[in-house]
Amino acid sequence: MQCVNRHSRFWPILDVLSERRYAAILIVSGLAYGILYMVVVGVVSYVPGLHSVTGPYPIIRFTSLGISAIIAGNVFFFIFYGAIAFLAASSFLVGLNISLMFYARRMTRACRMNRFSKSKGLLGLLPAFFTSFSCCGTGPLTLAIGSAAFSSLSLYSQYMAPMTIAVLVAGTYMMSSKVSKTEGC
Repeated sequence: MQCVNRHSRFWPILDVLSERRYAAILIVSGLAYGILYMVVVGVVSYVPGLHSVTGPYPIIRFTSLGISAIIAGNVFFFIFYGAIAFLAASSFLVGLNISLMFYARRMTRACRMNRFSKSKGLLGLLPAFFTSFSCCGTGPLTLAIGSAAFSSLSLYSQYMAPMTIAVLVAGTYMMSSKVSKTEGC
């Protein structure tokens, strides 16, 4: 661990971002979350019979609404520009929370504490998956909760992405605060 100002509640975040091991955990878990999110909410979809008439794959198109692509035969990708920003922010925060969780376990072992720190930072994952109705509108999540419930949630679509980011930031802060209390060990 590097020497940082341990009087701040944010020093665990700085440690996680500066150490290669935890930065790698952040990147891998953030990418895994991002890919899983795109599949679950329908950003990446399997469309039988879809293929390009212009030739080899991939076909990428930038429109005024977002980015669409035919990645391979029968695989379609579409994402709004606002959803890209949300996905980048939420993937980073999910990766940071997972890295902090591993960092907290290491700190509790180093301090010879009996209990591992639990991550409340991952509580933002549930609302993160429900933001799909505000950006994408299809996918396996629609099948899971039903189309009527899915369309009812559209009333709250403008609040879900900011709420998700707020919950993930709050979870990151709570986790960082909890780890920063091990300063004296």
